[in-house]
Amino acid sequence: MSLQQKLTLKLTQRLALTPKMRQSLYILQLPLMELKRFLQEKMVENPLLEEAENVQEKDEPTDSEELIESILRETQQEYFDSDNDNTSYSQEIQKKQNFKESLARYVPSLQENLLQQLSLSTASSSDYKIGQFIIGNIDENGYLQCSVEEIQEILGVSKKDSLQALRLIQSFDPPGVGAQNLKDCLVIQLKQKNKQDSLSSKIVSNYLTDLEKKRYDHLARVFKVPLEKIEQAVKEISSLEPKPGRPFASSNNTYIRPDIILQKQKENYEIILNDEELPTLQVSPQYRRLLQDAKVAKDTKQYLKSQLNSAVWLIKAVAQRQSTLLKVARLLIETQKDFLDKGERYLLPLTVEQIAKAIKRDKSTVSRVLANKYMQTQFGVFALRDLLSQGIKLSKGEVISSKNVKAQIEDLIKAENPKHPLTDEKIVEILKKREILLARRTCAKYREQLKILPSSLRKRSLTN
Repeated sequence: MSLQQKLTLKLTQRLALTPKMRQSLYILQLPLMELKRFLQEKMVENPLLEEAENVQEKDEPTDSEELIESILRETQQEYFDSDNDNTSYSQEIQKKQNFKESLARYVPSLQENLLQQLSLSTASSSDYKIGQFIIGNIDENGYLQCSVEEIQEILGVSKKDSLQALRLIQSFDPPGVGAQNLKDCLVIQLKQKNKQDSLSSKIVSNYLTDLEKKRYDHLARVFKVPLEKIEQAVKEISSLEPKPGRPFASSNNTYIRPDIILQKQKENYEIILNDEELPTLQVSPQYRRLLQDAKVAKDTKQYLKSQLNSAVWLIKAVAQRQSTLLKVARLLIETQKDFLDKGERYLLPLTVEQIAKAIKRDKSTVSRVLANKYMQTQFGVFALRDLLSQGIKLSKGEVISSKNVKAQIEDLIKAENPKHPLTDEKIVEILKKREILLARRTCAKYREQLKILPSSLRKRSLTN
C-alpha cells in the first residue's frame, strides 16, 4: 500500500461565535439588576461610553454622527435583525416607572457565578453556546429545569454535544449544580470527592427510596455489610448539599426587580418596561471630536474606532434585548390573559417554540429572554416562564396546559380521605373520566413536582 499526499477541498459547517455575538447572547439573559451592573462596568472599561443625562431628538444628523455611521459601515457586519420595534420601544420609554429598593450589598447570583466559570473555561464555541443555554435554565436551587432532549431540540445540536456541555457545567462550583434531580445531584457531589465507587454512591444511585424511608437494616442485608457501615454512609450522604444553589440565595440578595410591569386598564393590560434604573448609554461627544481632529495620531484614532465599534454594538445589543423582551411579554399577555384574570386553571398551553415562531426569533433567543426575568402584576411577581406550559391532549383531541392538570391533581389529593389516600393509578382513573389522558408515570412526576408524598407515606403521616 503506497502513501500519497493529496490536496483536496472540503466544505464543512462550523459554529463560530465572535466576542460580540457572545456579548449579545449574554446580555439577552441578564436580569435587570445584573444588566445594570454589567453596563456600569462597560462604561468604566470603554472611555467612549457614557450615560446620557438629557437625550434630545435632532432632525438632522451632525457631522460626528455621520462619521460614526461611516466607521461602522467599514468595520462592523450587522448581526441584529432590522426589525427592532424602535417606535414601540420609544413609546414605552415615556411610560417608565421607578421601583426604588436598595440592596445592602451585591451578592453574585448563581447564574452569574456559573457564566463567569464558563467564560474562564476552555470551552469550544459550541460548548459555550450550549453552556449559556443550560445556565439560563438552572433554577435558584441549582437544578436544571429542562431535559437533554429539549436542549437538543431548541438549539438544534446533537445529544453528544448537549451531554458534553452539561458535564462541563456539572463540573463547576457549587458541587452538584446542573443536576436534574436529587439523585444526580448527590452522585455528582460524591464523584467530585472521588467516591463514585463508594458504598454511599451505590446507595444513592440504586436505593435512594430505601434511604429516604430509613430502611437501614434492609440496606445492610442488600450490601452484606454491618449496620455501622450503612450508618457511616448515611452520615456521609447527609453531609452533601441537596440544594447546591442555596448559598447564592442569601437574605441580602432576595429582592427581585421585575423587568416587566403589568398594569390593568379596564379590560386590557398595559405593558411597561421597567428600565428606569438602566443607564441610557451614548457615545461621548468629546471622543467624537477627537475622531475628527486631524492632529490626533493614527494609532490613537485606530483605538478610538475600535472602542466606538464596541460602544455602538453594546448600545444596539441592549436595544435589541429590550425590544425582544417587549415582544415576548406582549405575546405572553395576549395568550395568557385568562390566566392573569382568573388563575392557574386557565393557563393555556404555550411553549418556547410557539413564541419563537410568533415573533420570528430563534428558539434559543427566546429561551434566553425568558431566563431569570420577572413580571410585576396586581397579584404579585411572576417569572415569565410561569406563563409557559406544555400541552396535555384530551380524549376529544383538545389540549389543556400541564399546569391545569397539576392543579387538578393537587385538588384531588387535598380532598382525599386521609385514611385511604389516592394512589397515582386512582388519580389517573379519575382524570380519565374528565377526558384527561395521563400516564401513571407522568402523574407521579407531576405529584413529585408539587412536592406531594406518595400515597403510602401520606397515609402514614396523616394517621400517626
